[in-house]
Amino acid sequence: MTVQVKPIKTRSTATFSKREISALFKKARRVYAQPGFHILVAPATLPYGRILIVTSRKVGSAPTRNKIRRRLKAIFYEERLFEKQLDCIVIVKPDGARSDFVTLKNLLKEVVDRHAPSYNQ
Repeated sequence: MTVQVKPIKTRSTATFSKREISALFKKARRVYAQPGFHILVAPATLPYGRILIVTSRKVGSAPTRNKIRRRLKAIFYEERLFEKQLDCIVIVKPDGARSDFVTLKNLLKEVVDRHAPSYNQ
């Protein structure tokens, strides 16, 4: 008997309910803080990790905020960071909007890779 595994959709790695968001903020811990970004992580509540991106209006115009969100979601999905079973919160500050794709990719991968083993016990 073979078991078929459903592929994870991009949308499901970035979808939270209001209740899940408040619970996530209560149990998450800050693991990275710089003028451009604050990153918080918590153990995943689902069989796969998810990412929550918070951008305020101070970050820039709507296209700028959407661009940073799209980049972070793409990195999370393409690098298969959801397999690390961590729920991540990325709070983008105004200095973070000027970061290029490679910088974001290195930052997110490093933070998730460094903190994933501590929760997989």
